[in-house]
Amino acid sequence: MAILPKKHTSAISFLTHKQTINQGQFLKRCGRLLLDGFSLQEALLFLEMIVDAKSKQMVQIIHKEVSQGTLFSEALKKAGFPDEVCAQLYFSLYHGHLAETAMNAGSQLLKRAEKKKKIMALLHYPVILLFFVTLMLLAMRFILIPHISELTAVQDNQLDFGTRFIVAGVYHAPTILIVSGVLFALSLRLLIYKGNTMTPLARLIWITRWSKSSLFQLYWSQFFSNEWGFLLKGNSSLFEVVTIMKQNALSPLITEVGEYIEKEMKQGKSFHVSLQKLNFLKQEVMLVVKQGEQSGHLGQELEMYARSCEEEFDKNIEQLMNWIQPMIFIFVAIIIVAIYAALLLPTFSALQTF
Repeated sequence: MAILPKKHTSAISFLTHKQTINQGQFLKRCGRLLLDGFSLQEALLFLEMIVDAKSKQMVQIIHKEVSQGTLFSEALKKAGFPDEVCAQLYFSLYHGHLAETAMNAGSQLLKRAEKKKKIMALLHYPVILLFFVTLMLLAMRFILIPHISELTAVQDNQLDFGTRFIVAGVYHAPTILIVSGVLFALSLRLLIYKGNTMTPLARLIWITRWSKSSLFQLYWSQFFSNEWGFLLKGNSSLFEVVTIMKQNALSPLITEVGEYIEKEMKQGKSFHVSLQKLNFLKQEVMLVVKQGEQSGHLGQELEMYARSCEEEFDKNIEQLMNWIQPMIFIFVAIIIVAIYAALLLPTFSALQTF
């Protein structure tokens, strides 16, 4: 699949939980003010007066840029908003639903922050437990097991295989954990390096191909279906939608997707056929586009499908979070049982000889 035109490198900003909340609240408030009849300048001026100190600098940057004639979407980009959020506001220039788009983008950011908070809450206690279990393993390795080995050295050959296996496992557990951690860190670093050598589109295709999760497909199917639906309802044609995507300078990924679809369509392929090699989109997207082209209600059908993808995405995230904590607790429980077994089984074997 030839979707590797050129390497693209860009700085990636990682937002904290608080920053994501501030950005989401700002967009929702801005959207409400626009719906109530405020102009964008008036809305920004009002928000600059009422926001807290942590958000004030962000709003001031946006207000200053907009006052100088910068597009709202570009001002958000300079204030550190995610690329896909800036692209959503850019598309609103063409479909005309700026207020609704701002509120929708704000809601998505707040949902993202809430999911981060839930995941952190789920992992907080298990991570602390893992830390203390690691300390216990180190204590077993360097303090208890050597003493137990001295006490039971005469009976080592008489210990059954299971006992020797458990003791050896606990004894070498710190080394295994350290080596595994180093290998994981190196593998992750290599994957990040490989990803950075690719274009944004090729990287997303590569990640989706090797990922067993459907979350990537659900997220991007929802994103593109929703934006295409808005643009089509704003009386844009499919080719105009592609042109708008290509001209977007705020998200390299969306720009490259637009360029790829345009290239495919210029070869005589229809819009839905041009999407077939984009594996980060669910197959249903192609079916919805094909059906919508025939029915003449493509915009509405894409918006409805986007809502369906969003609901399924939220459901899958909830299911994933419900699995994380039990799996960690099971792992910790196995380690604790192994520690007790390594401590008690040799002792019982030694007592049986008296």
